[in-house]
Amino acid sequence: MKLIYRGAEADVFEGEWGGPSTAAVYKFRKPLPYRLPQLDSEIRAQRTTHEAQIISGARSAGVKVPHLYYVSPAESLIVMERLEGPRLKANLEDRNRVTELSREFGSAVAKLHRAGIMHGDLTTSNVIVGKQGLHLIDFGLAMHTSKLEDHAVDLRLIKETLVGAHSEVSSLAMGSFLGGYESVVGARRAREVTKKLAEIERRGRYARVE
Repeated sequence: MKLIYRGAEADVFEGEWGGPSTAAVYKFRKPLPYRLPQLDSEIRAQRTTHEAQIISGARSAGVKVPHLYYVSPAESLIVMERLEGPRLKANLEDRNRVTELSREFGSAVAKLHRAGIMHGDLTTSNVIVGKQGLHLIDFGLAMHTSKLEDHAVDLRLIKETLVGAHSEVSSLAMGSFLGGYESVVGARRAREVTKKLAEIERRGRYARVE
């Protein structure tokens, strides 16, 4: 297997599953030396189970996510489909596709939120543009929550990513994203989330001034 990402808590490898024709991704939560071994093992097992459950829940909610091939809490391992395609980050450089892709992104996030799931790390690097549409990946920080503030935090990260990494199209992309979001959750919920987003942003500005 080939290492493709090394994180603080997990390493991700690409390889095969069940034969050379099935490309797969292996996500392994590695032991952390600063934790007691037994506690570390329990935490890694719980987080592995939790992430797999979140991915399954997202799929049930109609969100395109990688298929799960194998989950082993005891090994702290998830084996899943390796998706082919560029990241959304690269595709937003094409102004002709910004509206379409951003609206689809907003719709996908709204389906997550409607199912009571917060992704926790929604950036344009964690979305793959495949032949069948957008797929969300990396649910390591995701959690079950229907709290307005938690959903607004997801949107805040998206907005910060668009402004920071895609400044030339950020207004168009965010507007289209919110249009797709509203088409799923409805106008009332969309207004509530964007109002909470504005409140969070005001708190952030005030904190920086202080």
